Amino acid sequence: MKARILLSGAIVLAAACGPSQEVQRQLEQLQVVSAEKDSLLQLVVENTRLMSEVSAELARVTPGGERLATGVESPYQLSRDSIVALMRGVTARVQDAEERLARSQRRVRRLGGVSDSLRTQIRQMETIFTELQTTLDNQKETIVSLNSRLEGLRLRNVQLAQEKAAVADSLRRVEIQANTAYFVIGTKDELKDQGIILEEGGSRFPLIFKRVGTTLVPAGDLDPSVFTAIDIREVAQIELPDANREYRIVSTQDLSALAEPVNDGRVNGTIRIADPENFWAGSRFLIVVRG
Repeated sequence: MKARILLSGAIVLAAACGPSQEVQRQLEQLQVVSAEKDSLLQLVVENTRLMSEVSAELARVTPGGERLATGVESPYQLSRDSIVALMRGVTARVQDAEERLARSQRRVRRLGGVSDSLRTQIRQMETIFTELQTTLDNQKETIVSLNSRLEGLRLRNVQLAQEKAAVADSLRRVEIQANTAYFVIGTKDELKDQGIILEEGGSRFPLIFKRVGTTLVPAGDLDPSVFTAIDIREVAQIELPDANREYRIVSTQDLSALAEPVNDGRVNGTIRIADPENFWAGSRFLIVVRG
């Protein structure tokens, strides 16, 4: 304001003394430069306000990271889009301010051969422009810092998204495993040769080469690769290979959970499971012996 008053006084004084056309031209240019200076000051103030908003938004979206990576369009992502737009706007405004400031400084330097009063105004203008340049340099440093923080948040968001995906994948695997069961159907000799069942108990009589009264039981260490895997949420019945033959369940499932009652584990046609949770509670390996 003081510079503007002095400038106006210089113009009035010059007019009273009847300035030459060259002095009048320089006065007009100085007025133009003064108006540009006021415009630049407003732009710098606006940039400062916008960068304060960006800094506050960055602090708001990352209190401990709980706002990050909650989905494809998370609150952080939406905030980040607005922050990026603000930063682009601020960067463009600072670049524009520097270009305008450089033009104004060149105009001031070209003003020469004027009165002492105008020379004082020019020096004051140059001082103001130097301060403006310092402010713009500081704002450029602030922009670099804010962009660095924004990039750090982006990388953190990517990391958290990857961690979330890994956790979700782990949970899916656990869920699949929790709902996977296995079954195998075969003759006694086939299942024994595969190490799936054993014969326990029984007695041996003279002249009889086989033990009598043995019980078929599952082996202790079953290999899932020799079984057929099923999802117990989707498979409620298992078709037996030969509907005319009798089969026997020798594993430890809860047979009361079947749709039809069975006697001594003997089944034929189709094994229908009415209550999968209870049926598979005793064992996830269903062993069915033919004959």
